Amino acid sequence: MLFSQLGRGSATLVMTAHPDDEVFAHGAAIAMLSQQGSRVVLCTASGGEAAENDVTSSAEARRRRAARLDAACTRLGVSEWNWLAEGRWTDTAGRQMPGSLTSASVSDLTEVIAAQVHKIIPDVVLTVGPDGLTGHPDHILIHQAVASAVASCEVPAFGSFLLPADIAQGRDLLAKILPGEPVGSGRMTGRDEPSASPLAAPAHVAEARRAALDEYANGLGTLTLKELVRVFPGRGDSLLLRAVLDAIGWQTERYTRLAV
Repeated sequence: MLFSQLGRGSATLVMTAHPDDEVFAHGAAIAMLSQQGSRVVLCTASGGEAAENDVTSSAEARRRRAARLDAACTRLGVSEWNWLAEGRWTDTAGRQMPGSLTSASVSDLTEVIAAQVHKIIPDVVLTVGPDGLTGHPDHILIHQAVASAVASCEVPAFGSFLLPADIAQGRDLLAKILPGEPVGSGRMTGRDEPSASPLAAPAHVAEARRAALDEYANGLGTLTLKELVRVFPGRGDSLLLRAVLDAIGWQTERYTRLAV
């Protein structure tokens, strides 16, 4: 079983672009590893400011998102979390702007991530796969920077990804509830990985993952999909990812080993 050897005394470093990525991309692995006794450390590159679009201050948006992230980490069993470089990079929903994570250079991100790896000395690093799981440019940047950082640190790293069939199943579920209504950014297509390592997490981690997702929006993890679309305003990748989890199982994640 992937990561089954990482028990008490081990350390896992999870690298993400935004708060909530830890649930969508790694929620099952984090919950499983924490229950096995691994020290799970999460580093997030931006404050997720774009998701809190009803506030005018970036600082207030980051503060609000941090509270949600903290609660989600508690649900999953994350030992500690921190900003990769607090305030340095802002979430601008993939738009190129001064100070945005989307505008960051891979070399700058690599340098900061490598410093975290040297500080924590993890047994494994988790991030997203080459397509960023969803095709989001911030996610792809994080993948590229993590791959570069671990190459120099010689730490095993794995990227989470979805199969095209996984996304098709999620879309099929949504089509029955929202016929003819487009959902998602269009960037999320999935990829076939010849060296895929499916995570065989125990079924009970699904409860922790659902509860963690609820911390970002009421019912995002625990309402039925039919109930959720009535109250959840978004029709983006978050809703599509939620449908994919329903389709493939909340304890299911797929990983590919990052080349070093």
